[in-house]
Amino acid sequence: MAREHNKLPDRAPAAKKNAPPKASKAQKNKTKKASAKKEEDELSASEAPGPAPKAPKISPAELKQQQSLLNIFSDTFADVLGLDNFTSVLQEVKSALYNRDFEKAFGNEQYLEVYAARWSPTRALCYAKVLEGIREQLEDLVVDGDRIRRLRAKGEDVDASRRPLRMLSIGGGAAEIVAFASLLRDAVGNESNKDGAEGNSEEPLQANVHLVDTGPWGSVVSKLQESLTTPPRLSIHASDAARKANRALVAPATRLSCNFKQQDALTMTAEQLSEAVRGKEENNKPGPVLVTLLFTLNELYTGGGIARTTAFLRNLTACVPEGSLLLVVDSPGSYSEAAVGKGDDAQKKKYPMQWLMDHTLLTVDKKQQPGSTSAPARRCRWEKLESHDSIWFRMVPELRYPFQLENMRYQMHLYKAIAITTTATATATPQEGNSTTATG
Repeated sequence: MAREHNKLPDRAPAAKKNAPPKASKAQKNKTKKASAKKEEDELSASEAPGPAPKAPKISPAELKQQQSLLNIFSDTFADVLGLDNFTSVLQEVKSALYNRDFEKAFGNEQYLEVYAARWSPTRALCYAKVLEGIREQLEDLVVDGDRIRRLRAKGEDVDASRRPLRMLSIGGGAAEIVAFASLLRDAVGNESNKDGAEGNSEEPLQANVHLVDTGPWGSVVSKLQESLTTPPRLSIHASDAARKANRALVAPATRLSCNFKQQDALTMTAEQLSEAVRGKEENNKPGPVLVTLLFTLNELYTGGGIARTTAFLRNLTACVPEGSLLLVVDSPGSYSEAAVGKGDDAQKKKYPMQWLMDHTLLTVDKKQQPGSTSAPARRCRWEKLESHDSIWFRMVPELRYPFQLENMRYQMHLYKAIAITTTATATATPQEGNSTTATG
């Protein structure tokens, strides 16, 4: 429910200051067609071949890592990828998504697997790269990073024992679990630290992943989890050396705990969201958690409305432990706008997703201070650590998959929950963070 003290401004915060001229009937029809085309483009999650992109240069180790993730998908969905009617089923799924008939699109397991086999691989590779880029921040989720840095600066010995990495993925499914597993394989905290101190390499990192989505992805997620934690099947002609080196992406299997819940995040009560954030922690002070909204937040705004999505973000803010991270990845630019008002698209006001998000997360007022009864009590405030308006993830030609996978463009924002004090400023303006535009 929208709150009176945090109303949206009368005008959308667009760069254009002058109102556009009144559209003619022909222009309105053109706008409707453009809007329909935009929805169709969004089905590919901002994936596009790009204007003759230069092939990215990656290391042999990264190439091997990306190929191993693609192999997970091709092995898991080998049967569906081998269907004679795969293309026609794919078109049925795409048509249902275009018509926003989600009950049909996600109505049977074959459709779900076709969707995962077609659109999830690129996203999984992209998400894995994003997670790799915030490795240093993720390290603070499994150890008390501030404390360790202080002790190391004094030359004292450090107990680098780590807790499991806890992740809550709103709108998460096939791509998310594979990306998270890739992070486990890379073993956050096992490598040497940048300051030269050795991490605790004897204790493999564990992860507890909780996925929440409206679609019935439980079966697909379970199949992928099994593939991620089981050595791939080898040919009967495989050499002894190949058999000896054959290992699961994540081993032992107990290192990856995954739970999927089919639920609309916008219908979750504050108590349900708090339980999802805190997981199965027995104590009253659980460690920090990584919350992800990967190609989800804009859908919440456009499908559920600004008021309900704002309430969801406020409830999330109220229940996250100090030190938690919020990672948002979504379509860039005009693909991520929420329309408000009556009439056709040309008459509605457009609000950029990033502005709406910052308006909710980075604005603090008196009614949101601890002890207030008019809004969920906030123990933390959000600080923006990183922000990119447009980044390209480009596929390298050496990668192998049953069909060509497109490049992908996205925006990315990372926030950290900082303990709030009773002396906090009553009204703070949204911070800009390290806002950049990457051309990749």
